[in-house]
Amino acid sequence: MSQRDTGGVQVVERISAIFRTLEGKGGGLSLGAIAQANDLPRSTVKRLVDALAREELLEVHGHGGIRLGPVFMRLARHSQLDISTHARPFLEALNRQTEETVVLSCVSGNELLLLHSVLSPQALRVAPVAGNFLSLFGTSSGKCLLSHYSDDQVADLITPVLDPLTDRAATIETLLSELAEIRQSGVCFDTGKHIPGIGAVSVSLETIQGNYSIALLGPEWRLTERFDDFVPLLKETRDSMLKTFRSY
Repeated sequence: MSQRDTGGVQVVERISAIFRTLEGKGGGLSLGAIAQANDLPRSTVKRLVDALAREELLEVHGHGGIRLGPVFMRLARHSQLDISTHARPFLEALNRQTEETVVLSCVSGNELLLLHSVLSPQALRVAPVAGNFLSLFGTSSGKCLLSHYSDDQVADLITPVLDPLTDRAATIETLLSELAEIRQSGVCFDTGKHIPGIGAVSVSLETIQGNYSIALLGPEWRLTERFDDFVPLLKETRDSMLKTFRSY
């Protein structure tokens, strides 16, 4: 390689390192924190951050507010549409097995983004709309996704918006306790914490494109009665999806 080529590769490596450092840091990091994490001079990090911000690959919101920018969100939406397309037949099959609403979701900023839903055929049902945003900390799907973050990352991500949604909503302390249990069991079951009377049971779907959640939603009493039936079906659906996705 020429000296110019070597320098170009080094810049790409440093930019990639900055992106990885900011992954999962919804609240952002300071220049100093990024520089320290990557053992780079602060002046080098500032020069790269300024260039990336001009291209909307990063956002800068004051001290400590450097985070991934809107270009990543647009790229993520395109890949999520692809995930939704491949996931649809599996979600529809789970819907037929359970006769409950099935939802595929992901994290977007500090909210839960609904990517695809298959509605229950029953008269009494939950009918979420794809494209809507819900609470990360107040939903079963959101907690499954938060369980992949460290406790410090969770606190940084959701503390500014941790307003109680119902009288059963979690505090930061109870939320972190719940996340520890989810990391052990791989399943989250919530009732009445987002909307009174609504229940949900969910599992994570970890793909090379990122983490997603698959959830069954319905009236609280119906989900409670059939919890033991639904968990194996959710896990079977997730495992079948992962097996198929690996072959693409």
